[in-house]
Amino acid sequence: MELRKAPRTTAVGRTFAGAVLALSALLTFSACAAPAKEAPAADAATAPASAPSPEPVWPKGEKEGTLANPYSLGEEMIDGDWSLVIDSVNLDANAEIKAMDSIISKVAPDAGKTWVTFTATWKYNGAEPAKGGTRFSVVNKNWDGTFGTDDEYGTTFNNVSTLPKGESKAPPAEKGFSITDKVILQMPVEHANTSSMIVASFNAADYNQFLVKLK
Repeated sequence: MELRKAPRTTAVGRTFAGAVLALSALLTFSACAAPAKEAPAADAATAPASAPSPEPVWPKGEKEGTLANPYSLGEEMIDGDWSLVIDSVNLDANAEIKAMDSIISKVAPDAGKTWVTFTATWKYNGAEPAKGGTRFSVVNKNWDGTFGTDDEYGTTFNNVSTLPKGESKAPPAEKGFSITDKVILQMPVEHANTSSMIVASFNAADYNQFLVKLK
């Protein structure tokens, strides 16, 4: 099933990395030896059109990770000092959840939904300690790039971060910090297939959006 479609201009796969510079024009005139003839008045109907908007400035990835050009499983995504890899996905994880040594093993998915899990490896490569965390969701094939719709499903259990197991406060990430963790969420059975995509934001400073296809 075709996954690549043009993202809407109001909500692309990720946010702009920096401010967009407005275009300006500088008009210069040369001095003449003889007096210049008076220029005719400009006709309002023939006034020049305004300059087009400049192209957006994307973070590292050269437009990869957008709705039209998603990353693949196992492919490293880089955003500033942070990187993320979605290692694997289980689109029918009910048995996996039930076998977990956790309270969630006793929780059945809502009617018409299934548990979905995916494993992610998250790294920090900055020189100075920084706060970090990652947000995930899954969007189905009907998603048009608008966040917070019925075609997007958010995490219901955990996200990859620097939070140590058994602790309630996450310390800043140090250079070289890496963690592999499992993300758990529910989504409708009808969309729990490879036509859906993962949306990840893993740079806590900017929260650019990266999309990952599930095949």
